[in-house]
Amino acid sequence: MKAMTALASELDRTLQRLDAATASRLERLVRDAIELVRPEALTEESDGERDEWLSRLDQLRSSVGTGKSGPSTEEILQDLRAEDGE
Repeated sequence: MKAMTALASELDRTLQRLDAATASRLERLVRDAIELVRPEALTEESDGERDEWLSRLDQLRSSVGTGKSGPSTEEILQDLRAEDGE
């Protein structure tokens, strides 16, 4: 616990030496860093970001889909590799 007290003291001393604008930016950075490492924030944000990403992916698939099936990406890559090998 002493390390945390030392860190808090160092942060406090640093903030006192800075001009108001710089101190405010440093404080915002520290608060943002704390938010990044909170387990509940990580889980909620990760789940939300994943859901948002999946939704955007579904929209993209819908917007570019032709309804036709074709060769998979892997099949196309295998064909290209085979052509390069000839």
